[in-house]
Amino acid sequence: MKKILTFAALFAGLSFAASAQQQDSVKKDRAEVRQEMRHKKHMRGDRMGRMDNKTPEDIAKMKTDRLDKELKFTEDQKKDIYAYHLDQAKKWKAKSEERKADREARKNEMKAEREEFLKLLTPEQKETLKNKMAENRKDGFKRGDRKDRQFKRRDMDRKPVEKKAEETVNVESSNS
Repeated sequence: MKKILTFAALFAGLSFAASAQQQDSVKKDRAEVRQEMRHKKHMRGDRMGRMDNKTPEDIAKMKTDRLDKELKFTEDQKKDIYAYHLDQAKKWKAKSEERKADREARKNEMKAEREEFLKLLTPEQKETLKNKMAENRKDGFKRGDRKDRQFKRRDMDRKPVEKKAEETVNVESSNS
């Protein structure tokens, strides 16, 4: 009997150790994949360059050339595709400039609203607010805190209270 219990305990210990190692290797694999994806994203940005810095003609030529390598266009197709990409790039640039102008307008509006708010405060309140904001900047943004706040806000740990069907029927009959 002792031998059986000894073998059972040994087997349980070995299986536990094996599963723990397997989970560690899965975590390492995920971390490596995540790191590799970051690297690829970074490299893609370097390879393509910033589209903001390019003219619509450069963008259209780059896209057409890249597709031409894969699809091997005829000269007529190349001209048509270049014209299409040029049109798209011009539209994209116009929208980009519009978004940039909107962003600047919002920024100026927020600055004006902030100045208006500060006019309402006393000098002591302004100093308190300034210190609080400096402290927040010093701590920086922590992702974990954001997630914790989200769960607290939603009360995820509490289960909703369910009313029994009988109670609702009794309430309806007493109201009649």
